[in-house]
Amino acid sequence: MKKFALIGNPINHSLSPLMHESIFKQIGLKASYEKIQIEPFELEKFVRSNKLDGYNVTIPYKNIILKHLGNLGNSAQNITAVNCVSINKGYNTDWIGFTKTLDQNKIDLKNKSCLIIGSGGAAYAIAYALIKSKVSSIQIENRSIENKIKLEKWISQRMNKKSDSMPEVFINCTPLGMSPFIDEIPSNVNIKNGNIVIDTIYNPIKTKWLKQCEKKGAKIISGLDMLIAQGIASLNIWLEDDLFNKINLKHIKNILENELCLQK
Repeated sequence: MKKFALIGNPINHSLSPLMHESIFKQIGLKASYEKIQIEPFELEKFVRSNKLDGYNVTIPYKNIILKHLGNLGNSAQNITAVNCVSINKGYNTDWIGFTKTLDQNKIDLKNKSCLIIGSGGAAYAIAYALIKSKVSSIQIENRSIENKIKLEKWISQRMNKKSDSMPEVFINCTPLGMSPFIDEIPSNVNIKNGNIVIDTIYNPIKTKWLKQCEKKGAKIISGLDMLIAQGIASLNIWLEDDLFNKINLKHIKNILENELCLQK
């Protein structure tokens, strides 16, 4: 039986085990997926000695883990963040998850002006996906000016287009809206009717910010689609397969939505 896991801290409320085990059941794969909460001082030893067939990485280790891995895939090297590991090689499937989410929701971002809220590993992955989608501009809103400038420099090295036009697309890559920040929303962001608003948070399914944006007439997308898509992209790497057309995505999403409703 194959063994997979998620590492991070904290990971108590992660839906990844339920999601992956539902997928395993659907495709008839004998496998397990567990949560492993590790402390920073344990990371190097875990990377070196674990016997897993593959594992996902979440906060706060997406950047830190790079120095402990023997090899990196092209996207992980470019994004400088890893969320998927297979045989000591690090990959980034967050950007694939975001791109697949756009496809599933029939959203074309070509020539759109975008604003990313946040500057962590997820923000870099989404900026990478936006560049691949040929957006016209990417602006950054972040509390830390130093990290904002760092991400802006990273973006400017990869795309020539620079614009101060009003953003049409807004993506939240911060924890604002999830526990323990459930009542907090991104500030300095002006949402209008017709804007596209995407939240990387999936618990709750609809954050306070998404609810407010929906009332203003924006098209909203929660982080659940992205969670599922990046998970399938990770499985594609571990199993050397393409499962996107073999999985009933709606069924998996329903299972996760039901679980989130039970947690309320």
